[in-house]
Amino acid sequence: MRQLLVPSTNPIERQQASALQMILIAISVAALVAFFVFLAVLGVNPTSGVPAGSAVLVMLTSLAGVAALRRGYFRLAVLIPSAGLIVAVFFVTVIYGYPAATPFLPAMFVPVILTGLLIETRPLLLIAAASALIAVAIFLINPVIAPFTTMVRPPPDLTIVAVALFLLVLFVMTTIIALFGPVLRQSLMAALARERELEHLRDSLEATVNERTAGLQEALRTVEQREAQLQQVLADLQASQATIRELSAPVLPVLPGVLIAPLVGAIDESRATVFVTNVLRAVERERAQQVIFDVTGVPLIDTQVARMILQAADAVRLLGAQVILVGIRPEVAQTVVGLGVALDMKTYADLQQAIHALSTALPITNRLSRSQ
Repeated sequence: MRQLLVPSTNPIERQQASALQMILIAISVAALVAFFVFLAVLGVNPTSGVPAGSAVLVMLTSLAGVAALRRGYFRLAVLIPSAGLIVAVFFVTVIYGYPAATPFLPAMFVPVILTGLLIETRPLLLIAAASALIAVAIFLINPVIAPFTTMVRPPPDLTIVAVALFLLVLFVMTTIIALFGPVLRQSLMAALARERELEHLRDSLEATVNERTAGLQEALRTVEQREAQLQQVLADLQASQATIRELSAPVLPVLPGVLIAPLVGAIDESRATVFVTNVLRAVERERAQQVIFDVTGVPLIDTQVARMILQAADAVRLLGAQVILVGIRPEVAQTVVGLGVALDMKTYADLQQAIHALSTALPITNRLSRSQ
């Protein structure tokens, strides 16, 4: 019920509004013609008043439907004249009875067709059920009400009225089909055009997706290739870094049984680990008795560097070799003393002094070894 009192916002109903208006006007014209036909055939008397009044009712309800349609009430504009037609036929059928009212029954096809074409199935079923119920109910109660309607009973021959009603109903139904046939065909063609357009859009979308997918796959392959190249570069870089770390902490033999391990630059944890590892391997490989730690190239010896040197010296002693520390500058010595670090090993001012001292002591060591 609420939908009947709400202006239509359906675009299809708006498209059908002009055709519906023409149909309602055609029904009004047909009702007006029927009004004059009834008066002309039946005369001006109570007998003609029944169908004439029904024709006026149909005309007024059709015009009311036009007014409702212009205000935007599409469904109400369909139901008002449909109800008017059913009530008019009901009124004539009750008064005239069968068989005199039989020519008026085809008029009830108009609201059924009109409702079925324009609005939903439920109103169509209600209109059709009401029309069938009226036809059957009047047939059943006709013997009961016949004695009360004898004064307005029509003459037995209503051929002219039947033909006129047939022509008027044919006119209205032809108008409905003529107006809504093109609309339905246009709607169907528009739907087919939209379907073709959607198919075209779908094909275009699939082509675009395939193209984008191919592009993405190519980009993915490129990324994978670049990732593999980056992995190779990273592996090469890591190998280079390992080589650099090895070269940054070299351990070289300078005399028989004597190794030198120079330290250059800042010492971090990674370099300290490499330094200790290289020294221990060299001591084991060369069977060295003396290892010279040369810190001439170390700009700063802090607690961490001093601890690393002490740990390396302890590890070397465990392998049976002695550690000599050279290259401590005066400012570095002050820093070490200030830190309270005890360097428990021989020290020399520079590498030359250490090598000289070791080379002087080496023959004595060799002689002692031979005498033993």
